[in-house]
Amino acid sequence: MDISRITAAIWPWGTETREQMELAAQQVSAIGYKSFESVKRAIYAFDMDLDAYKEVLKRYDLTPASFYFHLPEKNVDQEIFGNIDRELDFIANLDVKRVCLQATYSRPEGGMDEAKKEYELGLIMKFAQASKKHGITTNLHPHHNTWVMYEDEIDYMMQNSDPKILSFAPDTAHIVAGLGDPVEIIKRYADRVNFTHFKDIKNADVKSEGLASAGMEVYSNFCELGQGCVDFKTIFGILKEHNYDGPLCEELDQAPISNELSAKNNFEFLKNNY
Repeated sequence: MDISRITAAIWPWGTETREQMELAAQQVSAIGYKSFESVKRAIYAFDMDLDAYKEVLKRYDLTPASFYFHLPEKNVDQEIFGNIDRELDFIANLDVKRVCLQATYSRPEGGMDEAKKEYELGLIMKFAQASKKHGITTNLHPHHNTWVMYEDEIDYMMQNSDPKILSFAPDTAHIVAGLGDPVEIIKRYADRVNFTHFKDIKNADVKSEGLASAGMEVYSNFCELGQGCVDFKTIFGILKEHNYDGPLCEELDQAPISNELSAKNNFEFLKNNY
């Protein structure tokens, strides 16, 4: 396989300072990664200084494959849409063609009825249309403890959106945490997969309605690739069958020993098994 497609999620190293990003870049580059995914917040560690960001990329021979955005529980107009064009312009100038979007954080009181699904889809499509203007494709990322967590919510967003505007970024472990089957869901939307988050999980017996803050049960169930219950062999086969040629992004929120070691182990797993 083309190992240059293997991508590291570097936000676990930290998103607040340049030094955190540089340490991540140094370590993943030494492992063999050629690309990474970061989060929107991390670009502010560089004070939106494009030249300074590019200098780090050049020094470690890395390219950003995606940046991760999330819809907040409150103040969405200000937090997401208030500076979106400047942020997307910065990302586009790094030659990034993909971003991931996490739905609104925290489960709504009373669950997701049709009105809430319609409202959420409106926010997602507003973001996706904005990114499209910058030549960037938005990939919806299902996530535990958000408004797009369960299978019916994924189905609603995918089946009621324009495939030319919104694509899909399945997260294998978060789908399991939402009591879904990543094999079936990825098979259903394989033609819309434009980015991937490969993460393993020990089992589906997690508190799926619990708060998903760092350190709580769902995150402690995430593990390195091949150490949990996700059927990666079948998932890889589906993606190959549908000619998926995008990034293969490994991610682990809480490394058992170190971010560097888990990134190395996940790199080797993808290199040897995809």
